[in-house]
Amino acid sequence: MIEKQAHTQPPYAQIVAAIEAIPGLENVSEWLVKALDPLTRRRGLMDVLHGRWLGHALHPVLSDVPLGMWTSVPVLDLIGDDAGATMLTAMGCIAASATAATGTADWSVTYGRDRRLALVHGLVNTAVLGLQLGSLAARLRGRKGRGRLLSVTGLGAAAAAAYLGGDLVFDRALAVNHTAWLSGPSEWTDVAADADVTEGALTVVDVDDRKVLLTRVDGVVCALENTCVHAGGPLNEGTVEHGEVVCPWHGSRFRLSDGAVLGGPATFPQPQFAARKVAGRVQIRGREG
Repeated sequence: MIEKQAHTQPPYAQIVAAIEAIPGLENVSEWLVKALDPLTRRRGLMDVLHGRWLGHALHPVLSDVPLGMWTSVPVLDLIGDDAGATMLTAMGCIAASATAATGTADWSVTYGRDRRLALVHGLVNTAVLGLQLGSLAARLRGRKGRGRLLSVTGLGAAAAAAYLGGDLVFDRALAVNHTAWLSGPSEWTDVAADADVTEGALTVVDVDDRKVLLTRVDGVVCALENTCVHAGGPLNEGTVEHGEVVCPWHGSRFRLSDGAVLGGPATFPQPQFAARKVAGRVQIRGREG
């Protein structure tokens, strides 16, 4: 008789699972959410930090800057360029502050296990910044050996934090376009009776195993992907305000007429379908794959 082998998670997955299960993370998260509420309510500020103006998340762009500088510091230490190493350490600390602000903004719209893991990611990066600031202080006081040790230690901690960040993006799809792989239908497809699509109401139809949002704005039928690009929320459960649909999960706002993103945390536009009326029926056609 052949015994079935137990399916176990690989070691790295077990480590990540253990990290996000650390007691107290949920309580700390709730406290931070309340503490940050005055800032997260400022939609203009949050749109800047999320990167809506850039067209995708700003945090990953900025995160490369301090890491690149701090990674170069040990090289400069090896060749004896103390002034250069000190300068890059300082510039990395400045860049890390902006990176932390964008990361905090993205963290504020996470939930559950993702929020707990992202909190650890942020806390480790905070420790990294502390180590690099310690390195800078030691270098400015002429304590080269201590400064170099703190730099290398900070890089090691940064590598661990970067791994957690990679898990959040590549395994859990945080801050990525949740509709990027969707396309079509390539041909005009009948989806609803024209009379069933009314002004200010959100109607959902099934098309090729997908949900498509239908409504009417100033008498014109509009069709958008129903899955929110930010985190996959169902837009039909949101609200309609002044020709915009507001996602029920995180409050992203999209213009119904063309899917343009008008408010974050979403940074990508909502995919739009071409729509037409034929013999009292609504037909749609999507983008090519």
